[in-house]
Amino acid sequence: MILLNCIHMSDSFTKDWLVMYTIAGQGYVNNGDESELLCTQGTITIISPGVRQDYYTVEGSVWEKFWAHFIPRITWMDWIPASNTVGPIYHHLIEDENTRQAIESAFRRVLSYKFSNTSLQDELTMNALEEIVLLVAGMHKVKKTVDPRIKEILGFLAKHYAEDHHIEDLAHKVCLSPSRLSHLFKEQVGDSIIETLTKYRLKQAENLLQYTLRSITDIALGVGFSSPDYFGRQFASFYGVTPSKFRNLHTEKRSEADQTPFSANDKKPDSRHG
Repeated sequence: MILLNCIHMSDSFTKDWLVMYTIAGQGYVNNGDESELLCTQGTITIISPGVRQDYYTVEGSVWEKFWAHFIPRITWMDWIPASNTVGPIYHHLIEDENTRQAIESAFRRVLSYKFSNTSLQDELTMNALEEIVLLVAGMHKVKKTVDPRIKEILGFLAKHYAEDHHIEDLAHKVCLSPSRLSHLFKEQVGDSIIETLTKYRLKQAENLLQYTLRSITDIALGVGFSSPDYFGRQFASFYGVTPSKFRNLHTEKRSEADQTPFSANDKKPDSRHG
């Protein structure tokens, strides 16, 4: 996603991951404790869930960047780098020109796929994002390793998102105490178990709203929420719009895509993926 003269200062915290890549110009990202990170051409920044988003353009500059919100695939957890700054944010200036071009090309494909009109739109978009994650991971010799027990829980939740889960049962599954599992999960994933499960459910609901005619009540109960009202509140909190509004907006976008040739500079999507 390209934004020009971007100014964004919010007291809210990220509910998903955010990756930003600077094409030109300069901007600052708040890194907590009043420290700031300078973004220049070739800088990539990754903000994990639960971290406040606060960034702005340097005065007199035009800050051009791609950015995307996403929910990572389970396999990405070993690849997404940990913070390399004094704060919670990963921030790196890419000096290799080939890597810069590869990342920019992948971001442009994210844009293109996001507004394509194919049944595999989400998979293609996520594959392009995965390429970005792999390119960043490849710049570091030390690989971050997620505990295999946490991976097992992530995989189990992703497969059984519509079911009710209890921390005690999940902990027993991987031979950990409930408190130890909760702490380790939060430490390595960035979200609590409940937050992660909610995101899996919301992602599935997003797909159903976009590609089926099922009622919102049916979708809410089908993905595991206890009531349509609770689902509506969770959905609006995460996506910024109600489920019905989201469905209407998606229908309008697909109609526009059918009528108008796509140009990467015409659209500024909010790219949340799962």
